[in-house]
Amino acid sequence: MKICLIRPPRVLKLMALSQKPAAPFGLAYLAGALKRAGHTIKIIDGAGEAPEQYNKFIDDFVVNGITSEAIIERIPADAELIGYSCMFTGNWLFDRALIDKIGDCFPNATIIAGGEHITAVPEFCLSQAKQLDVCVLGEGEETILDIIDAIQNNRDYSQVEAIVYRSEGEFLRTPKRARIRKLDEIAEPAWEYFPVDNYQMVNSANGVFRTRTLPILASRGCPYECTFCSSPQMWGTKYSLRTPAFVVDEMEKYMQLYGVRNFDFFDLTAIVKKDWIIEFASIIIDRKLQISWQIPGGTRAEIIDEEVSAYLYNSGCTNITYAPESGSQRILDLIKKRVRLPAMIKSIKASRKNNLSIKLNMIIGFPDETHRDIWKTIWFLIKCAWIGVDDMFPANFTPYPGSELFTRLIQEGKISLNDDYFKMIVISYTYSHPKRFSAHVGINALRFYTIFQLLLFYSCSFLFRPGKVFRMVRNLVTKKYETRSEILIAELFRKREKIIVLDTAQA
Repeated sequence: MKICLIRPPRVLKLMALSQKPAAPFGLAYLAGALKRAGHTIKIIDGAGEAPEQYNKFIDDFVVNGITSEAIIERIPADAELIGYSCMFTGNWLFDRALIDKIGDCFPNATIIAGGEHITAVPEFCLSQAKQLDVCVLGEGEETILDIIDAIQNNRDYSQVEAIVYRSEGEFLRTPKRARIRKLDEIAEPAWEYFPVDNYQMVNSANGVFRTRTLPILASRGCPYECTFCSSPQMWGTKYSLRTPAFVVDEMEKYMQLYGVRNFDFFDLTAIVKKDWIIEFASIIIDRKLQISWQIPGGTRAEIIDEEVSAYLYNSGCTNITYAPESGSQRILDLIKKRVRLPAMIKSIKASRKNNLSIKLNMIIGFPDETHRDIWKTIWFLIKCAWIGVDDMFPANFTPYPGSELFTRLIQEGKISLNDDYFKMIVISYTYSHPKRFSAHVGINALRFYTIFQLLLFYSCSFLFRPGKVFRMVRNLVTKKYETRSEILIAELFRKREKIIVLDTAQA
């Protein structure tokens, strides 16, 4: 079958704290599965084909990547199946319009969509995007092949697991699909269909861009059930790991094919089993690979001690992100974040002792959070600055579809799935207009705490270690960044130039 897969451009506020778009990992896995099955594939990477292009969208939002018209022009006229990636809820206002435009232009093609947003609210997406035929829930490698088989054999979709589809004016949901457990047997991401060089030219990475970078995955799923996260619905709570040697084999393959020397691990929870991570690091050391690798997403503290952190550093791990989310144990218990703060502090000290650059993921504004909880978080951040943590960014709590807290707030009537909600998702990345969900902390106090945490952490960090100031200035001048904060500061300066260009074009 002739298949076109689309990764849309990103919707954002131009001055949001965001980096360049990262290579679309999930779509690359789908391309790998389709390639193995012998299908003809065309990839349109809406963000990767123009990662420095920003176009006016609605209100004061912009679209980062090529235009809708450019995407439609690139779709092959004889495409039989068009797959659309809907990963991010904040993109939905753009996605639904583009899906319908594609349907109008290609009436004979079947249009399917998948990703975290689709998995969370498939019936809603079908009701809003009138040209969307099928929503794929969860992992897509097996499901897309079953959809193709149904189309080619003129069968209805009732026997295809893990989808929601249209049928005579109704939305029908099929049974769940068992998780893929044999991860070593999954087709590798087919990066040859993507503009890999474009990502390198703009220093794109989900972590810190140190040299040519690609994402990689060592596991799937997460064994935890945090109430602010959609992972339990997207993946379930089964956690599966690849064989360490297979992961390193894939890294070596990318080194040869694409000149990659830095790897971003996109795992939901990267380090859970001590034996696995030591074996993985040992293989890299034994093979004498001259690489760097990092964990830009949050990980946990349970098994990262001095022994593990030494293995991480010696195998090339440069940057690691911890995800305490809050400095209040009461809040951590309420959001089912199975973290004990003293254990995390101990782990952070071990990582710092072994020269890892550390970033913290924090969230402020949980529904049950009080002023006392926030001040506990502030004190926790001061202690982390004293230890030597390099980066911290306090995200405003945002209820994402599929999460337990999203369901709760819908039931309480505090949010609803409308255009204002999707705009709120995009705005939440700017800190300028946070949405209040706590009955105990007002909107002005929330705005103050968000900025205050940020400024206090970095002030303490520079005060405790004055050399960091000079290092940051040096890295910003030489453009050889070592931390996420340096990258974000540099990106904000670049975006200011884009504002002038956009305003001139608008005029």
